[in-house]
Amino acid sequence: MPMNTQQFQNLYLKKIDRAFFEAYDEETEQWSQYLNDKSSSDYAEITQRFAGTGRWEKKEELDNPKEQRFKLGDLIQTLHTPYAVQIVMSREQVDDSKYNEVENMTRDAGHGAREEVETHCAGLLDNSFTVNQYDGVPLFSASHPNRGDGGGTQSNLATGSLTDANLKAGLILFRKQRDEAGKKINARAKKLIINQALQFTAATIINSALTSGTANNDTNPLPSLQIVDLDFTTSSTAWFLQGARHKLNHYWRVPVEFKRKSEMEDNGSWVWNGYFRDSTEVGDWRMMVGSTGL
Repeated sequence: MPMNTQQFQNLYLKKIDRAFFEAYDEETEQWSQYLNDKSSSDYAEITQRFAGTGRWEKKEELDNPKEQRFKLGDLIQTLHTPYAVQIVMSREQVDDSKYNEVENMTRDAGHGAREEVETHCAGLLDNSFTVNQYDGVPLFSASHPNRGDGGGTQSNLATGSLTDANLKAGLILFRKQRDEAGKKINARAKKLIINQALQFTAATIINSALTSGTANNDTNPLPSLQIVDLDFTTSSTAWFLQGARHKLNHYWRVPVEFKRKSEMEDNGSWVWNGYFRDSTEVGDWRMMVGSTGL
């Protein structure tokens, strides 16, 4: 069956539609390797934290058990931010079927969307030593307040550059974490998160058969950590340890869209509108340890 001009044009426009998402998905997502991928149906995510009960206590026969109550903690409100772009292609570009040129333009828009998502997600780590979170201190701090009746503070702030000794100190600090009421939470690190500038340093420390940076023959005792090396964080020295039960979250309020208007504009051009709305959240500092690397 022969194809007329309109059918060819529709096919051409559909190829342009697909080119955006082909480019967006070209490389494996990085943000979802250290943020939980969640969806939201509200204008904001509201999380009420609380301090739980302490350890159970021994009681004598016929005695009433000692009462314990949950205590309200911090309230976290996470607002979603919209991002958008509009791509306009002239009537002449479409009529002349300059597919390769227009496809490259559309793919570039896909790359732009991916880079924005990755960059502002990485911003959560970039700002993790300076921007205060729900408990009034940064994500990585030596003075996280406990909201339970026992009070006190905890630290998840490691020190020094990424070395064998400093990483071991960070792992020990990780295991010391407790919940708001002071109960141990069996925290164990599973990932070492770094900027790509430290990828070879990290691999040498983690993957060496013998202890890294020494002349002795001691077997490398470090636990198996997944190395997550990132392109979009700005610090080339910071390093982070993360556990499986971490609460660093990314919310899609509206996932990435790239939609063509159904009708051409009065001047004959075709318009594509790109849009997404999302947010990142620190739901808990626990299951994380970080150092500026300085």
